Amino acid sequence: MPLMKECPVVRSNRISCFAVVAALLTALQLAQGCEYKAKRVAIGREAPNFAYVDLDGKTRNLTDSRGKVVMLRFWADWCPPCAKEFPIIEKTYQEVRGKGLDVIAVNVRQSEARVRDYTGKFRCSYTIALDRDGRIAELYGVKGLPMNFIVGRDGSIREVIIGTISDVAMLKQFLTPYL
Repeated sequence: MPLMKECPVVRSNRISCFAVVAALLTALQLAQGCEYKAKRVAIGREAPNFAYVDLDGKTRNLTDSRGKVVMLRFWADWCPPCAKEFPIIEKTYQEVRGKGLDVIAVNVRQSEARVRDYTGKFRCSYTIALDRDGRIAELYGVKGLPMNFIVGRDGSIREVIIGTISDVAMLKQFLTPYL
């Protein structure tokens, strides 16, 4: 009499179960990594200061904007949602900058020439910062673009916006409580 064979359904269920457990463990590890970053940059905590070079060649610091509400924006030219946000942010900036809004649009890992050429078509009147080596994006735990932070007048992070800002009304909802 032959020994009992393992049913193919049971074998595939074991493999599926293994795959699910492996996926859950991977997700847990990723979540712990994200949690670490969130501890460094989180709503209510002071925004990490950094130095940057703008398109005028001036070296500035985030703390130069202390006393203003700062929209800290991370973007790149290969990001279609980032392109969509440029006119929305410019329009909003023009409407509320008199209330103390400062926008720092941090380009991540692209050359000055490329950034200058790309932003020229949007006629941005706010600050464009260069993050050639990605150091600033890393400091803020940026994992995808676009990503925006609203920094209060006291220098603390008030909002984190992951993904696209779809219109002026949406952006004003994030900004208005702090202006």
